[in-house]
Amino acid sequence: MNGMRCVKSTRRLGAGVWSMGLLASLACSDEATVIQPPAAEQPGPETPAPEPPGPGEGLEQPEPSGAEPLYALQTYVFTDETVTSYVTLTNTLDVTSLPPEEAREFSGYAFITAVDGKLLVSNGETPSITRYEITADHQWQELEAISFANQGVTGGGAGFERHWFKDANTAYVTLDIRKRVIWNPTEMRILGVMEDSALELEREGLQLDATFNRQPRVMRGPVLKPFFYRDADWFMFGPTTPVAVYDPVTNVEQKIIDVPCPALEVPSQDEAGNTYLSSWTYGATLGLYGMGPELCVRRITANAELDEAWNPDLTAWTEGRPVKTFRYLGNNKAVGTVLHTDELAIDFTQPYNEEDALEVDLHWRLWLFDLEAETARPIENIGAIDSAFLWSVFEGRTFLFVPYSDWSRSKVFELDADGNATERFETTGFVNEWIRIR
Repeated sequence: MNGMRCVKSTRRLGAGVWSMGLLASLACSDEATVIQPPAAEQPGPETPAPEPPGPGEGLEQPEPSGAEPLYALQTYVFTDETVTSYVTLTNTLDVTSLPPEEAREFSGYAFITAVDGKLLVSNGETPSITRYEITADHQWQELEAISFANQGVTGGGAGFERHWFKDANTAYVTLDIRKRVIWNPTEMRILGVMEDSALELEREGLQLDATFNRQPRVMRGPVLKPFFYRDADWFMFGPTTPVAVYDPVTNVEQKIIDVPCPALEVPSQDEAGNTYLSSWTYGATLGLYGMGPELCVRRITANAELDEAWNPDLTAWTEGRPVKTFRYLGNNKAVGTVLHTDELAIDFTQPYNEEDALEVDLHWRLWLFDLEAETARPIENIGAIDSAFLWSVFEGRTFLFVPYSDWSRSKVFELDADGNATERFETTGFVNEWIRIR
């Protein structure tokens, strides 16, 4: 039973399809340079937070110029034994197809991000990142590469799904669960390793693990990094999510916020700097069977405090249906995946059944949430999806990446201001990221 479940969850944990193997591959090295946290003045609450780019717009806003914009779209293609990454360059958002001959191929789970007009690609097999200059005619010019092997990162563990970005000059790479490698993506320079943490490695028989960053973005305020407690089979999870808050000046772990919600690892942020967290790895079945806590979404304020006043029962907006992956879009609107339990012929008062649990995965829908009106409705024209989705926003245009249930193909939809979805194109593989380089 567990074998069937783990095969499927291996792909989902890779959401973006981020593999469990990356978790096991991270280790600490005696060669790591440990940063001693410096004493520093704490920034005052009146200090204005910089305006971060929107999801998909890269770590720095492109400088205005007469040149065409440049975008990179990344997909994964799976076989029974392998995964291959592809990156396609475009000068437009009005894509109708992704010609395979125009894509550059990378082995394994490679990830992309953009810093200062350059494209960075993480290696899917070694702990390294390569920076590229992309010419006007889409030629790739390799500039330099950086390795995190001497800091103790192994395998493909330097992928951007293991990154948490403060800004274009500071990023944290997960190391040995609680530790983090500090580096400068603009200068391609490693600063050292931070080891400080108040997180317990075990809690109530469950082991601590670092979440994936479901999608890495720069956000206002200090970096908030969620963790969760799980069993060895990735089946049972703790009822709360500890979120580490890192000082934006010293990178020291300031505190841990214990958020009363299971396995939160999908972050998004509103205009006021509030951060919304929802689940990805955690399934709906545990709560439905009464074997674990129910799915929920919580909010951390711009001052890095749990927003006790914002704890809506989203199932009251969805006529009792559970809500999972939840992303704030803007103007008090959000998109989330909702399980249509009314379509399931499952008696959740009976003992847990693996086949029933797999059937659940076929009955999720995307819904539009209005946080001001406290209402929600299904998004038409998309249909049933897996329990997760990814997204990007460019110049006010929102795109949703929706995989087929077997992750072999994806559809990309554009969502307008009223929440209406229009299919823009379909492609082989799983669309993991779409970013603006410049």
